[in-house]
Amino acid sequence: MSTAKLPPKVQQYLKQMDDLQKTYASIVSQKQQLQMTLLEIKNALDALSKVSDEGEVYKLIGSIFFKTSKKNVVEELEENKEILEARIKTLELQEKRIIEELNKLRAEVSKYLSQPPS
Repeated sequence: MSTAKLPPKVQQYLKQMDDLQKTYASIVSQKQQLQMTLLEIKNALDALSKVSDEGEVYKLIGSIFFKTSKKNVVEELEENKEILEARIKTLELQEKRIIEELNKLRAEVSKYLSQPPS
């Protein structure tokens, strides 16, 4: 059945599904990038845990390394970690909401397609 023969309501459902699938793909991509960054932060924190409090720590800003305290770097990384975890949680909630909406739309389209033509 071509989309031209479908009622406008079903065409609208299919358009909404397409838009939601694109949004879903974008959210999944963003979430994966944030998870990779979060993993890098966790690895950095793990490496810093093995450095003494008096040990030398350098921070890259632009293309220059600056000497800084371990405490400052750990605080900054912990703050960034919390922010990333919150953003990931928000994306997961959006992802769940989109999946629920897609399932509702699929059910509506399936219901229409399973009806005998009138």
